[in-house]
Amino acid sequence: MNILRNRISLTIHLLATTAGLLFTAPSWGAEVYLDSQCQQVSGDSKNIYRYRRVDFRRNIESAGQSYWFSLARAIDGSAIFCLTQPNYTEGQLLAVKQLQNQFIREIKQERKETSFLITVAYGNGRRVPLVQFRLNLDEPMEPKLTKLREWRSPR
Repeated sequence: MNILRNRISLTIHLLATTAGLLFTAPSWGAEVYLDSQCQQVSGDSKNIYRYRRVDFRRNIESAGQSYWFSLARAIDGSAIFCLTQPNYTEGQLLAVKQLQNQFIREIKQERKETSFLITVAYGNGRRVPLVQFRLNLDEPMEPKLTKLREWRSPR
């Protein structure tokens, strides 16, 4: 009987703790928004649709300097690529015109910390041209972009 009471007590405790976690918005899980120039904006702004939500971020290092490499998407799905100091300070657009304000289908970090495979869709519909690029950020202020392949989307 005592074991059953302890199990029930533990179950109630776990359910209460889980419910508490589910219904509170922890600060570490909050969405981050950037403006069109990679400056962080308040997530509770009345004009949040003018901004872009960060959907991808990786920490990279170059010459002993830490950076955050981010992809931030607008409500229409187009994205910008940003380079910032940690905590989204001193943000700037990454100097790769071919990637900015495009529809990004996929982004994958390669084995090398500063190398990414990025698939761009030139349009937001069926049978649009797709291009896969390799973005090398060994020198983040001078990114290198290489076109790997082109094809049309099947859908």
